[in-house]
Amino acid sequence: MDLSSWLSLLNILVLLFSLYKIITVITIKRSSFLILLSSALLTYMVSNIIYLVDDSLIVAIRFLNTASLVCILSALFNLVRESKPVFARFPAILGYLPFIILLFVPLVLEKSVIYKLLLGTFQGGALIVSILIFSINQKNQNNYLLMIIGTLVCIISFIFFWMIPLTEKQIIVVTELLLITGVFLISLGAKQSQINTSNV
Repeated sequence: MDLSSWLSLLNILVLLFSLYKIITVITIKRSSFLILLSSALLTYMVSNIIYLVDDSLIVAIRFLNTASLVCILSALFNLVRESKPVFARFPAILGYLPFIILLFVPLVLEKSVIYKLLLGTFQGGALIVSILIFSINQKNQNNYLLMIIGTLVCIISFIFFWMIPLTEKQIIVVTELLLITGVFLISLGAKQSQINTSNV
């Protein structure tokens, strides 16, 4: 197995652990945010499994990675909705609007330049929105610190991937390790913040 395969295997193990952590909270507190976050972890894990089995299935891997990002965007929309008082919440259906993206993504999956442009835009948007939402919730509820740290680690991974010129091997190692560390911290933070919120 090459280095990328070992990193995918590490991703799968960490994602399984992160899924377990979030699912234990879902059994206590049903939350659209947690369900969508676990869906994002699951789709990203499936894309890593496909990569391990047959790394030539680029279109399937790209689609699953995009689906994972869409789940994250939708999870953030739903977190915003759930953090508002009941009378001020927007309709639940609006929290799932990002899924419309999946209808159009197949048109660009084989066009590398356009796909990378879309992927970078979605990733950057999700990270900026995450930091804003988690920071506001940290100020109000004081239990989102791990999620903020995890998001900052993901932002560093994003910067290394898109903005710092490294060799292909260096990019894979640095960004994958940073990303999976960020995901791990976010999943621990999601468990901590949601349990604390349900106890309030």
